Amino acid sequence: MLTALSARAVGVFMVARVHLAKNSANFFSPRYSAYTDDASNSSYSGGATLRQVVTGNSAPWLYGAGIGAFTDAANGYRAIPGAQMQVIGVASRTTANGGQRIYVNNDVASVAQSGVTSTNCTGGLIGGVPAASNGITLGSNAANNSGDFFDLYEFALWNASLSNAQADAIATAMIGNYAIPAIDSQLVLEGDSITNAIPTALATDPTSGGNMAMILTDPGSSWLPATCRVLCRGQSGAQVSDLVTRRDAASTLAAALMPGGAAKNVVAIQIGRNNVSESNGKQNSTQFYAALVALINTAATGYLQRGWKVVEVVNIAGPSTAVTTNLIAGEDTIQKRLEAIRSLVADTANHLPNPTFLTDCLAGPGQAYDGLLNVLHLYDVTVGGDSMFRTAADAQDAAAGYYDNDFTHLRLVGQQLMVSGGDTPAYGYGAIL
Repeated sequence: MLTALSARAVGVFMVARVHLAKNSANFFSPRYSAYTDDASNSSYSGGATLRQVVTGNSAPWLYGAGIGAFTDAANGYRAIPGAQMQVIGVASRTTANGGQRIYVNNDVASVAQSGVTSTNCTGGLIGGVPAASNGITLGSNAANNSGDFFDLYEFALWNASLSNAQADAIATAMIGNYAIPAIDSQLVLEGDSITNAIPTALATDPTSGGNMAMILTDPGSSWLPATCRVLCRGQSGAQVSDLVTRRDAASTLAAALMPGGAAKNVVAIQIGRNNVSESNGKQNSTQFYAALVALINTAATGYLQRGWKVVEVVNIAGPSTAVTTNLIAGEDTIQKRLEAIRSLVADTANHLPNPTFLTDCLAGPGQAYDGLLNVLHLYDVTVGGDSMFRTAADAQDAAAGYYDNDFTHLRLVGQQLMVSGGDTPAYGYGAIL
């Protein structure tokens, strides 16, 4: 049994892939602050020693106990875990001048000493925090789609204050064990529940690890450079306004840029299904288009202005459910609105961005963001020569097996198809970088 564990003088390192980047996740916590036996003990209440924390609409920052990596203004942007395999760690010390070192691979954010003081803890928890009466709180781990699952490959704990050199050596050794390269770029997958990959009527398919970020970074795959941090930020129910809120939030991911300019910082946006439905945004294509342009191009705060390269992913097909609010000619169903949006952002005949869309986003020829806005023609993915994401009939094609029976969400094979592009790989997420 792990005994005499200090909650402050401790080093925790692991090799992991974090499924989703929208919620907090507990990686390791002490179990008991005092322990005699299972009937006589005190559950530790200081929070996880190493965790991912999303506050409001912030980035999913690594924390050492209660201190976030974002407090290191120079290096905090490095300490955000992704779906790719990486070393995650913290070296926590007892003295204030030592503070804490938070790791992703060999990159370090230096933050303040934690406020926890327990020095005689017993036991520990990976993937949860203690609750009273010998209970364990797994956060939202009970639900596949809630965001705090991770794949764990290696875990190590030192019940001691590690020096900088010792902690650096531990990170380097774990990196070597798995040949993990340094991170030099990032791809953020923004969107709604289609991007999040939630199980709906099928209940178990896909699971938390079946989202596109995990598929794109599956060990041994070659969809993306191994040096790319990949974050799945899809949120069930999201509309463009929610993405604007996230973009402009305190400690936002939108400001956590990798060095090297927009080419090293790519955001892929598939959004709109909730905007156009009668039960949510009730927007017609013109209203949605204006909101989308403002998300991408707004003085000082737009994705382009913040330093990102933007890939507008044209929505997959949806249901033929009627809409009755804000009607314009030819748009009396969800699918017809999605098709109208498709034409506003894409030259569907030539598989290029619509020139007007580029111009409206200041990304046309000779404009300020020329070359920094592209369109992914996901709607034209085919398998065996047949479209899978283009029409309402595609969404209702139960025999094909890609859609759930709500004609909106995708099963695991559908998520995989969005990545691969089927017969048309240039139209899948795997072709973004």
